[in-house]
Amino acid sequence: MNCIKCYQEIPDGSKFCPHCGTQQPEAGPVHAEAGAAAESVKPAEDTAQQTENNTQQTGDSGYQYQQSGPVYQSEPTPIYQQPVNHEPVNWIPYLVLSIISTLCCCLPFGVVAIVFAAKINSSVSAGDYEAAEKAARTAKIWIIVAVAVGIVWNIFQMVAIGGLMDMAYYYY
Repeated sequence: MNCIKCYQEIPDGSKFCPHCGTQQPEAGPVHAEAGAAAESVKPAEDTAQQTENNTQQTGDSGYQYQQSGPVYQSEPTPIYQQPVNHEPVNWIPYLVLSIISTLCCCLPFGVVAIVFAAKINSSVSAGDYEAAEKAARTAKIWIIVAVAVGIVWNIFQMVAIGGLMDMAYYYY
């Protein structure tokens, strides 16, 4: 018997394809003995007997063969996405810190941080929490970069102005 979707060979009497999981139409068994063996396999508490029934079957010719893969006699359990409990990202601290870093530290990088902080609010409003978290991480990075560049720039200016004042005092 072949699967109706993937056309792989499947055991006779299977309700589901072991390769793709597609439900197979109910058809009469091809072999009388194989059909009887398939009907005798029921969900039982004795898993050793069920395993033995699934692995060895006898065809019309009397030869025993090993069956590859499990025989699905009941519906497979559906795989659902795990429920995701997202807390909405609070965008206000990101916006406040990005404005402060823009005014006090570094204007170009602070503006980029403001843009990403505004994206957090629009993503949360749209219900796209993953995009909001990504925008929050990006805004945090740009806030840190703006503060670091601003601190380095201010130290450089102090050293330069201090050096100029020393030179002016020297020549005075």
